[in-house]
Amino acid sequence: MIEPVLRATLLGLQPGVTLALVAAGLTLIFGMMDVINFAHGSLYMLGAYFGATIAVELGSFWAALLIAPLIVGLIGGLIETLSLRPLYGRNPLYHILLTFGIAIMVQGAVVQVWGARSRRIPTPELLSGTIAIGPVSYPIYWLFVLVFSTILIAVIWIGIENSDLGIMMRASAHDTEMVNALGVDVSKVFTGVFIFGAALAGVAGVLLGASRSVNPDMGFGIIIEAFVIVVIGGLGSFKGAVYAALQSASLPPTVQLSHRH
Repeated sequence: MIEPVLRATLLGLQPGVTLALVAAGLTLIFGMMDVINFAHGSLYMLGAYFGATIAVELGSFWAALLIAPLIVGLIGGLIETLSLRPLYGRNPLYHILLTFGIAIMVQGAVVQVWGARSRRIPTPELLSGTIAIGPVSYPIYWLFVLVFSTILIAVIWIGIENSDLGIMMRASAHDTEMVNALGVDVSKVFTGVFIFGAALAGVAGVLLGASRSVNPDMGFGIIIEAFVIVVIGGLGSFKGAVYAALQSASLPPTVQLSHRH
């Protein structure tokens, strides 16, 4: 009885916490700026593709995990500054149409640059093999993803709730005019949040790109899951998005815990 329960729990937790990174970035952007960002899945896809390229060219998964999210964050900053900022305060339909168009453009650009062939991010030798967790044989890479994502989510959660930056973010979302009157440039805060949310999607892209297929359709697949999680968890709620991701995520039954990377 214990083994099936433990197996099912481990199967769900690893993709769950990674999906929570995608949903968390999406819900932070919506909670701060009321922007429904359909291009968020494309940022996740770019993280996977940049991660695959960096890992191959530099021969380092760790370099990919560090550099790819930074690149995706910068791209997210450009998207916010050049296209979304003029639409703040308008009907959300403008945001939906714009970001959906951006998602299509990014997918087309990925096909032109990387081609339509699927690929995978190589994992380091350090994270190969399996480890015994009770009666279950669990891949070391999945355990790394689980621990790394959990720590990152916890740090973000604590930062939002307790840091001065988190207080400023919440204040900017609730009363933009008052924060501006206090001398804080809210537009820069919004840009920073968008960059951070995009970088989280990039991190998730690199982490899942080593265990899932990296292909041009992955962005549209993940955004559907992320939006469902954000709606279930409560629009704009970071804690709700994390909780819903952990509750709803699961791997296909054909995936076996004894799989070796």
